[in-house]
Amino acid sequence: MNMTYIRLFLLLFAVSLLAACEKEDEADTPLPDLGGETWAKGPLDDWLHENFVVPFNIEVKYRFDRYEVALNKVLAPVREDKVIPVMETIRKTWIEPYEKEAGDAFIKRLAPKQFVLIGSAEYNSNGTITLGTAEGGRKVVLFVVNDFDPKLESEVKQMLHTIHHEFAHILHQTIMYPEEFKRITPGYTASWNDFSLDDARSRGFITEYARSNPDDDFVEMVSIMLIEGEDGFDEIVEGLPAPAQESLRQKEQVVVRYFKEAWNIDFYRLQERSQDAIEAL
Repeated sequence: MNMTYIRLFLLLFAVSLLAACEKEDEADTPLPDLGGETWAKGPLDDWLHENFVVPFNIEVKYRFDRYEVALNKVLAPVREDKVIPVMETIRKTWIEPYEKEAGDAFIKRLAPKQFVLIGSAEYNSNGTITLGTAEGGRKVVLFVVNDFDPKLESEVKQMLHTIHHEFAHILHQTIMYPEEFKRITPGYTASWNDFSLDDARSRGFITEYARSNPDDDFVEMVSIMLIEGEDGFDEIVEGLPAPAQESLRQKEQVVVRYFKEAWNIDFYRLQERSQDAIEAL
């Protein structure tokens, strides 16, 4: 190899090393909204501290942290202008009705200690969408926050559906609901998403997801009864075949009895308070 080739080889080698170092430096630099950054607290952090940390010991994470969610999902950070509308709605339509009916200590003791807000939905391989998750009664992750509009009743109810569902899981994981609930409609299936809402309700399940297992059947009953109110729930049930009506009425009575016996909560009054809060928005 002559000297020209040697010099060319060394030059290319040096350029390669330089490029590799630059890529490594770039990889070590935190990307905005993807986690790993350090932040100075601002007015939004102060508002969350005053309205959730101080009164309820609930942390609200809105800055994107990759390790708070599934690593194999493509997700978007939440928009900061959505945080207060979402959390204000949660406080007025979920926390306050429970506080008024069950007392301050109820929410402080049982509420999840962390809310994690994610801008987009989590899409699953079976074609379903995850709108919320709860982990061991300590953390609730809310998805699709960037689409939230507090002026739209459908948006408020969708978010409350998720929160009531996840909170009811916390309740029954603390004190289990009566075993008889599991025997009312035993036709649970892992392929619940292959069937329509009408089909599910005709079999005595309040939603499609309620067919997946008894625990989710129970919390879906709690959630739908609270977001639709007594009149809305009655309207759903009365439009169904007689056997389905009977099954849903049996489930309704188990839910009402469970809240009274386990938590000393009048469910119908809680239902009324929840509806009043939704309408007040």
